[in-house]
Amino acid sequence: MSDRSEGNEQPVWDGEGFDPWLPQRLRAQAQVAAAEREMYDGFWAILSAFLVAVARAVLRGSTPDPTGVFDAMPAWARSVADFTDTTVTSVMGRAYALVFGEGVQFDARPAVATHLAEVNNRLVGVADEVFDQVASTVARGSAEGWSIPETSAAIEQVLSPTNPMWKNRATVVARTETIGALNAGRTDSFAAIADALPADEFQQQWLATLDTRVRPTHRRADGQRIAVGDRFQVGQASLRFPGDPLGPPGEVIQCRCTTILVESGREVDMSNRAFQDVL
Repeated sequence: MSDRSEGNEQPVWDGEGFDPWLPQRLRAQAQVAAAEREMYDGFWAILSAFLVAVARAVLRGSTPDPTGVFDAMPAWARSVADFTDTTVTSVMGRAYALVFGEGVQFDARPAVATHLAEVNNRLVGVADEVFDQVASTVARGSAEGWSIPETSAAIEQVLSPTNPMWKNRATVVARTETIGALNAGRTDSFAAIADALPADEFQQQWLATLDTRVRPTHRRADGQRIAVGDRFQVGQASLRFPGDPLGPPGEVIQCRCTTILVESGREVDMSNRAFQDVL
């Protein structure tokens, strides 16, 4: 966002020649990429371990038993809780640090506990996806007359950490949870600022990534302003922020939008819009 108020001129880029905002754009891109890599590595570590544990439980008897998935679920729930308490919290902290500086204490804020609980509830459900894959493989083997060794081999293939399906699942989780954590921390940071200032002095504004991949509902939400603490209307959904874990999957998964804090009633110069799109 470029502040063009009198006495505070900022460089404006028309898309031609030298981009005065390039350092900021690259820094923002690097920050998001680093957060996404941290999220991916953390989630893939627990997911790959869970797949191995499930394979052992399902195939430990003389015939494959899909209910073996449930034996591995308590350990999965503990792994997800640890992942949210460490990795997701770490990524949220990056958002607070960008607003308040490094070293800010944010862990005890209610919004952090709320977000972690929401993410935890969602990720625990990944175990159901694993069960569905095992159960459908067993059902297919029964319908097509597979032998027990053939069914076991098919289950091993489905549950293998080398199966591209699971790598893709981890990528989707990393992208979705990174934006959700950054925007949750960002929104709560805005709330902390608003609480310390006169009421209604600031608003939140939705910023969509305006390219060919943006959802039509997110494009329409672009520029929407709300009071700090209210909800954005995005399609049929009411979202606290982009990537809101409580929102419908169609409006949340792999969302790339963000928000900015703006003074109420003041127009915003978006001449450096590309910079905002990568935050």
